This record gives sequence, C-alpha cells and structure tokens, in this order.
Amino acid sequence: MNSAYKKASILLVSILALNILAACGSNNHASPASSPAAGQSASPSPTAPASGQSAALTVDETKAKELQAKFGDKKPEKVVVTSVALAEMLDVLGVMPAGIPTSKTALPAAFEGVTPIGSALKPDAEIIASLKPDVVLGPKSIEDSLNKQLGSANLNLRYLPTDSLEDLKLSLVVLSRVFGQEEKASALIERLTQEETAAVKQAEGKAAPKAMFLFGSAESFMLMNESTFPGSLAKKLGATNIVSATLKSKETYVPLDMESVVAANPDVILLVAHGDPEAAKKAFEEDVKKNGAWEKLNAFRNNRVEALDYNLFGVASIVKAPAAYKEIANKLFPTN
Repeated sequence: MNSAYKKASILLVSILALNILAACGSNNHASPASSPAAGQSASPSPTAPASGQSAALTVDETKAKELQAKFGDKKPEKVVVTSVALAEMLDVLGVMPAGIPTSKTALPAAFEGVTPIGSALKPDAEIIASLKPDVVLGPKSIEDSLNKQLGSANLNLRYLPTDSLEDLKLSLVVLSRVFGQEEKASALIERLTQEETAAVKQAEGKAAPKAMFLFGSAESFMLMNESTFPGSLAKKLGATNIVSATLKSKETYVPLDMESVVAANPDVILLVAHGDPEAAKKAFEEDVKKNGAWEKLNAFRNNRVEALDYNLFGVASIVKAPAAYKEIANKLFPTN
C-alpha cells in the first residue's frame, strides 16, 4: 500500500467516524438553565446479564472512578455538550445543558430552544465561551480534534467514551454520579439489561454467524469492528466480527477490500448507511458482482445482506440501545 493510499484511507476513516457522532443541521436558540444485529460457524452462547443488576455493577469501576475524578467534587451547574450521545445522557439524567450541538439526528425534545454551539465536528469556541460553562462535555474519540478547536478558549473540557455499548454505559454511570442522578441511570440500564437478556435468549442454541458490518454510503464503505456500537451489540450476542476475528485488525474502521471479504466469507452482511440505504446496498452488491465474488459469499447465497435502521445505528445511543438490540438480534438470529 503506497503512502498516498494510506493517507486517503486515514482521512476516510476520520470522516466516517466523525459522521457517526453527528451531522450539521438544526438551529435552535434560547437561554438554557441547569437542573437536577447455511454456512455458519457455531460458537458458545453468551451469558445473559442478571436482571435487576444495578448500574454500578455493569461498568468497570476502575475506569468509572478515573473518569469521575476528572470532574472534581463540585457538581457542575452549567454544562455545554458537543455530541448527540452525551446530550441524550443529560436528558436521561434530567440535566438541562446550556449549549448543545447542531445535528440532523434528533436531539431530546426537552432541549428545544437551548443555544446551539455548532456541529460536533466544528463547535464554535466563541459561542461556548460566551455561555460561561462550568464544564464542556465531548466524546473521547475526537478529543484531539476538539482540543485543537477549543483549547485556546480556556474551557474546562472533559471527555467521555461513546463508541461501544459498554462505553455508553460507562459514561452514563459516570455522569449520573457527577450530577447525583444514579437512580435515573439505573432505571435506563435496567430496561437495557432486560432487552439484552431477551436478545441473548433469542440467540441461545443457534449457530453464531460470522458478521460483517459496513458503514458509509453508495459512494464509499468502511468495515466496522466489534468496538463500534452495532459491533458491540453483536458481540454481546455471540456473533463473530470478521474485522477482529478473521482480518485480525484492531482498527475501529477498516477500508473495504473485497479480497479480504471473500477470504473471510461472512454469513451476514449488515449495512449502516447514511442517505438512501437501498441505494447503498445496491452499490455494494454491484461492487461484489464486479469482483466476481457474488457466488462465493455465504451472505449473498443465503440472501443475508441487509441494511440496519440508520435511526437506531447511525449514532451510538444509550437511549436507542434497547430497540437496537431487538433489530440486531432479529438480523443475526432470525426466529423464522
């Protein structure tokens, strides 16, 4: 692989990863206030989490304490949030932010009228500074980018992981402790645990498929590993992700290479496509046909190339995770 190709791949990975976080869109203005998923390879069935498990028991406590310590002992009274995933968490906890990102992805209805601070990819440092926040919350995955954009504004920046389901749980629990709203976090995680248990039960006794997750549009695709939101849900259900298991890559997003896909021979191919999902699916199928791989792949032979609901999987979301579990379980372990 030459240098130019490597650079192009890195750029594409960055753009796609950032697109998952948010996309520019809405314009809401107001003064906010603070408040309290034949040819399958069998694998062992995963163990379902116990129903009723508290939020504190569902996360890595060492990581949780490390993240919480960065906030200090004083509860922030004025908060600005730069991502949809984190904004949803504040809504769950009953915390009204002073500023929110603009996004094509719907933000909590309760935040209508809250000052927009620019997109997740390009927040406006001047607007954020004018709000005089006690803390600015951002996703860990783009910490370097946000530091470059906001670092000179002398803001109290705090970053939380939001890529996988476990990341989302961890960050929700940390924020619930920071704002003294543990019961609200536990209630949501309990509902999520119940749906996770049902999804795991649906997978029990069935051969776990080799799954391939694609993110992109009709113009370009990237493979997603098990650390992404859909990948992490599939892992919980016991599915094998070809990026991690077969391609042996630790990268979250990997450029699509048809030779590698044919070698991995996934049983199921699931697309997370922004824009027109059917157009994206058709474009991928045509690419496969051009490479002469159509009849070689189990997923195509068994008609298991499908698009996931972008509203559920386009942005990592703790709030939408219960519904996402239902969909991915039905795609990976259909009941009929």
